[in-house]
Amino acid sequence: MFNALLFALTTFFSINVFSLEDNDVNWKILQGFSVVEKDGKPVPKISKELKVALAKKVSIKGFMIPLDYHSKHVEQFLLVPYIPACVHVPPPPANQVVLVKMKKGAKTKPYFYTIKVSGNLFVGTKKGFVDSSFRMVATEVKEIKF
Repeated sequence: MFNALLFALTTFFSINVFSLEDNDVNWKILQGFSVVEKDGKPVPKISKELKVALAKKVSIKGFMIPLDYHSKHVEQFLLVPYIPACVHVPPPPANQVVLVKMKKGAKTKPYFYTIKVSGNLFVGTKKGFVDSSFRMVATEVKEIKF
């Protein structure tokens, strides 16, 4: 029971439906990206709200899954909306995963709690085993303390 309550609370705080700042993007806006098939070819479909987010520097709250863990720093990671989004459970859909790379020369420490990532958001691409609809070049990563 406690684990279910903890999961519900962390998910609520990480998904934050209402933005507190103009550049905050929530996970519902990222769901505005989908791929539909037209004449046998995949065609991306992007909502108006998402188009606005793609045109400027934004911040997204979520959880880090390091991809290049070097004990004291991380240069590349996945940002996901909830804690158990890892290999042990079904992964979130591709439009709920952001492949984050730190800007050239920058590094961040690994975080195990909710983080806020700021940077430029782009429509992503499949890279190796990572299937994400978005990629971000991060300029800042900070832990959110409640």
